[in-house]
Amino acid sequence: KQEPSLYLNWPALSITFGGTLAAVIIYFSPQALRNAGKSLLAIFKDKQYSDVYTIDLLLDISKQSRETSFKSLIENESTQEIPFLAKGINLVADGEDIEHIEVVMSRDNRSMTEKNIIAERVFRIAGSFAPMFGMMGTVIGLIAMLYRVKDPAAIPAAMGLALVTTLYGLILAALVFKPLSGKIRDKNNTDTRIREIIIAGIISIKKNENPHKIKEKLEGYLH
Repeated sequence: KQEPSLYLNWPALSITFGGTLAAVIIYFSPQALRNAGKSLLAIFKDKQYSDVYTIDLLLDISKQSRETSFKSLIENESTQEIPFLAKGINLVADGEDIEHIEVVMSRDNRSMTEKNIIAERVFRIAGSFAPMFGMMGTVIGLIAMLYRVKDPAAIPAAMGLALVTTLYGLILAALVFKPLSGKIRDKNNTDTRIREIIIAGIISIKKNENPHKIKEKLEGYLH
């Protein structure tokens, strides 16, 4: 029977996790680290909207805009649930021209996408650092073992450090940092596409295009 405590080694954990954290802090700017933290929270906090749902919502807004003013649409609960969409409706309600709306929304879309790309890179780089510090811990453990070769009682602890740090490095890379990097990348791709759909929809609504025409245009974004 193996005890779980056999795999718990605080010095090994401090070398692997602490070293990885220190390297990431040195490697990236404070702004990049803040972006990474926000993107990580967004994975678990933000509600994910599908392409189809977003298109249906835009079509509903398009139909409502023909019956009521854009000012009243701002107070619509369905409009407010997606902040990027709410901003677009606000721009339309304020009477901004099409070119200005497209420039502002496209700029915001690019900014959000770029921030998440940086956040994804933070976790991807952390995933490459973790095994390195695992190997570093292994080397430290082997050095300690060779230094105390005349003291048999000290060898098991040094050997444990040597082996467990490699394990910790692999676990951090394969089960923590790399998966988080992938989730941020996938969410960023989806969110970017959703925002592109919203921009196209808002521009079409501003042009007062027929809802059927808007539907055909937006369905071109579906994969």
